[in-house]
Amino acid sequence: MKIKFLPFYLFIWIFAPIQVAAETLRPMQDEELEAVTGKNAIQLSLKMHNNVEVQDDNHVALSHCNTAPGTYNPCRLGMEFVDKERNWLVMKEFYGYLNLVDIRLEGVKLPSSSTAHTSYYDPDRFKREDGTCMIAGCDPRGLAAIEMTYPSAKGTGEYGDMLTFLNVGRMTVEVNDPGATYSDASNPHTPDDIADFGFMQEQNQGVANAFRISDSAGPNANMQVRFDGRALIYGF
Repeated sequence: MKIKFLPFYLFIWIFAPIQVAAETLRPMQDEELEAVTGKNAIQLSLKMHNNVEVQDDNHVALSHCNTAPGTYNPCRLGMEFVDKERNWLVMKEFYGYLNLVDIRLEGVKLPSSSTAHTSYYDPDRFKREDGTCMIAGCDPRGLAAIEMTYPSAKGTGEYGDMLTFLNVGRMTVEVNDPGATYSDASNPHTPDDIADFGFMQEQNQGVANAFRISDSAGPNANMQVRFDGRALIYGF
C-alpha cells in the first residue's frame, strides 16, 4: 500500500488584509488601528494517495490495480486476526484517495456558563471505570478546546471541503500456503518464505464482499463533501 502525505501549511493572520496603492500609504490613526481585528489559527490541507497517482478525477488508468481473478493483484490490504492466525482477510483491487481542504484549527475556551447551545453535556463521558471524574465536577464548561471549521464563504452547490474515493474490487479469505514451513519458534505462525503468507495468495476465487465510494459523475470520480458549522474538540 502506497501512502503519500503532502506537507501542511501554517498561516498566522495578524492583520486583516488591506490592499492599497504604494503611493497612498500613510500612518494609521488610533481609531483606525482599534478597528483592525484578527486572530491566530492553523489552516491545513491533507492529501493521501493509496495505490493511485491523482492527476485528474479519474485517478489515471489504474491498470495495475485491475487484474483478472486468479492472477496476483498488487493493490491489496491483508489483515490477520488474533486466534485466527494463518488466515487472512484480503482486500484486492484496493485503492483510493482522500483530500481534506483548508481545515482551520483554533484554540478556544468552552463557554463558562450554560447557553442555548451548551446547556447539555453527559457527565458520564468524563468518568473513569471506577466512577471518579477526570475533570472537576465532571463539568467541561470553561475547558480549553480546539475549534475546527471550514471556509464558510461557499456558494450554492460547492462541495469541495473533502474529496474522497475508495475501491475494493474483491474481498476474500486466504490462508497461508499449506506447504509453508515455520522454523522460528518465537513466531510460530510466520512462514519462512514471505510468498507463503496468506495475503500473498490467490487461492480463493470467490468474492465475499466488494464496495466503492465515489461520485456518479464518472467511473472513478471523487465523492464530494461539504462541511458547514464548527466542531469543538476537548478533553485532551
